[in-house]
Amino acid sequence: MAAAVVSGHCAPTLLALKQAGLEYLLLAEAQAQVLREAARQPGYPAVRTVVSQAPPARDRQENSGSPAKPPEARLEAKTPKAAPNPADWPLAWQERLKKTRAAPLVWTYWELGLDLCGTPDPKRREFLQDILKDLAHPPGTHSFWPVSLPAQGGDGGQQLEANAPVFWEGVRLLRSRAVMIMGQQALHALALPDCMLGMRPFQQDRYQGRLLVVLPAPEMFIQESQRIQALREFLRQALAPFA
Repeated sequence: MAAAVVSGHCAPTLLALKQAGLEYLLLAEAQAQVLREAARQPGYPAVRTVVSQAPPARDRQENSGSPAKPPEARLEAKTPKAAPNPADWPLAWQERLKKTRAAPLVWTYWELGLDLCGTPDPKRREFLQDILKDLAHPPGTHSFWPVSLPAQGGDGGQQLEANAPVFWEGVRLLRSRAVMIMGQQALHALALPDCMLGMRPFQQDRYQGRLLVVLPAPEMFIQESQRIQALREFLRQALAPFA
């Protein structure tokens, strides 16, 4: 049965809507009083009212935009597979974890697996080195942990495969308190809850007790160097607790 939001309508209007087969969803007690007073008028039929409070702010934010999904679908989409024991990880991920230094802050981007396991892109390496030098954080603050690694048997080693459960378990083992995610491709590979997949560059949120900071992909700053100063200013404020 359809629902309508009613606020301050006169009794004849309410009667017409009732006769049309509509239920009334009243958002506050004051609106419910409108129906109670109308019901006292002679000849007015009984109306069943439903009083509801507005959802919490976070629920309103999550429910805006895309159509609501069934609870089962939302639960499945927001629950990543359990991370396997590191001893059961694919060998490439085990080796990468051994070579990765534990740090309170880790960086990731889609092509990081290529830069770590193949020939590093010199422009990306120079860009990231300049950013970390500018931040001037204490040694051991930053580390790099890939969201994807080259697939075995891939074409020239350039095919990358993401492994979100292993990534998050690695973040836990590295004792990281913040994750810098560069690029939408990396963001969507991390099996985050649906409500976080719409995060845009320079937005922050918390997930599993950690700070997530979404940034543009490194290529944007390489191609448009005039944006680097804005990035530096943003990072100085966002990462001040790590200074």
